[in-house]
Amino acid sequence: MNRPSIALTIAGSDPGGGAGLQADLATFTRLGVHGATAVTAITVQDTRDVLDFDVLQTHRIVQQIEVTLADLPVAAIKIGMLGSAENVAAVARILAAHPHIPVVLDPVMVAGGGGELATEAVVDLTRERLLPLATVITPNTPEAARLSRHDDPRRWGETLRELGARNVLITGGHAITEAEARMKPLPPIVNTLYREDGHVRGFEMPRLPFSYHGSGCTLAAAITAFLARGRDLEPAVIEAQGFMIESIAAGYAPGRGQHVPNRLCPQE
Repeated sequence: MNRPSIALTIAGSDPGGGAGLQADLATFTRLGVHGATAVTAITVQDTRDVLDFDVLQTHRIVQQIEVTLADLPVAAIKIGMLGSAENVAAVARILAAHPHIPVVLDPVMVAGGGGELATEAVVDLTRERLLPLATVITPNTPEAARLSRHDDPRRWGETLRELGARNVLITGGHAITEAEARMKPLPPIVNTLYREDGHVRGFEMPRLPFSYHGSGCTLAAAITAFLARGRDLEPAVIEAQGFMIESIAAGYAPGRGQHVPNRLCPQE
């Protein structure tokens, strides 16, 4: 019997299952990957916004990660919400000791409803310590602007590469103005991949008429799953984007807020 590849998500918990490690696990399972978890924070959120959260103590997060890496042959790691500068530093130390494992960094800073999830200290340390250790980072446009410290979108990708990120996938789902929102059809989503060899490639995808809770988690987790299964980076990104679009197209509104991607049966 062939055993599935194993991916580890280091992320916060979403009680509604729309984002965070619950979204990661659903994505891993759907893509045939065994999911391991290290919980970093307990959030109080619904499909509209994050109301509150508590960050776990750093030593508990470290223990979860280290015991998992010692026991399981983890083939890829996804990093989401870390919650504190101390946690960022601790995770960076662990990643540096395991340079052979691909890492997908989803720099979670703001919830879909606007709630802040990262202080400036977290952002600064993420920029300094985690960017150089990640195989690929997947910021949306507000996160790319905040990490790069640039208002000019044309500078975000290359600036993040100059700051040490090997590969950067900037997702364009947030980049829409009020005027564009009234357009029919809606303008497409454009994601841009800046590779470590200097190649830049854009990916155009349809924009659907809803806002989605957990779409960024889904994309980053899918990239992680495909890397765990042995894909090279760009094929992993392409397949993950396809999975995300299918999941969003089959998405639904489970509560009173945003839609969520249907990660379990995107073909239906």
